[in-house]
Amino acid sequence: MKPSLSSAVQEAINWMACQRSGYFDEQQQQSFEQWLAADWQHQEAWQQLQQRLQATFGGVDGVSGRALARERPVRRRTVLRGALALGGLAAGSYCLTQPGWQLAGLRYDLSTGTAQRESISLPDGSSLLLNAQSTANLNFDGRKRDIELLSGGAIVDVRASDRDALRLCSQLGVMSMGEGRCMMMLSQGAAQVWALQKSVQVTHRDGTRVTLKEGQGARLSASGIELTGTSANSASGWSKGVLEVHNQTLATVIDALRPYHKGVLSLSPDTAHLRISGLFSLDHSEQALAAMADVLPLRVDSFLGLWTRVTLS
Repeated sequence: MKPSLSSAVQEAINWMACQRSGYFDEQQQQSFEQWLAADWQHQEAWQQLQQRLQATFGGVDGVSGRALARERPVRRRTVLRGALALGGLAAGSYCLTQPGWQLAGLRYDLSTGTAQRESISLPDGSSLLLNAQSTANLNFDGRKRDIELLSGGAIVDVRASDRDALRLCSQLGVMSMGEGRCMMMLSQGAAQVWALQKSVQVTHRDGTRVTLKEGQGARLSASGIELTGTSANSASGWSKGVLEVHNQTLATVIDALRPYHKGVLSLSPDTAHLRISGLFSLDHSEQALAAMADVLPLRVDSFLGLWTRVTLS
């Protein structure tokens, strides 16, 4: 007879599977944070699960590393279930089987983990830099040069080629460039795009087109394309491990820091509207949070290295 799992461990497995699905939205993140804070046994179970996965996959970020991404879909399911079963942990079935989660596919070719940026050489000689916690698919068949950004952010250095223009794609629209440098950052319901070097054509999913000159940026949403005044240099600071903000809301800054912070990073609603300017290190998120608390009335509490909470002091 197999030993039964405690409810806390089983719930932790379910949450882990949900988070690794790639379809974990803001509402689910809030629910997870509430579950984690509700009971010390939840925190202990979550830590135990992370330790077991880390021991199993070593340098791979959980089960979403590039080695797993290269596996065929059926094989990916097997690897994930096997990882969660180690040490007596059996994979929870809820998020593994629920329609819409699409965990079975883990449908991406490239991925990065927490606090991990990665530069990838592309088949045409161009290069792709993925931000932390980003996923992307590649299609370089025939004359195509397509990169589909699924989550996170990316910078592409596009080399001139006799192939079609390189396309950096999202659900909201496409950037097309024959040669130069461009960037796309995805957030909830929006895509921010910039022409970092030379011009780039941006096409919204509704067919609207604009051409961004070098240094210009735009925001794509369901309603269309809107030019933005955000500096391209400051927006691309993450490529050097720097977060540069000018009179931004704390909610925006914390969103940019989350991909670099281990565990859950939550922000109380009454602090979200506070504004801040400065330069912060993405690679040292704890120091960045401490620096923010030096200039704003904030309290930063960390629980077992799993959950960091930012509230008014």
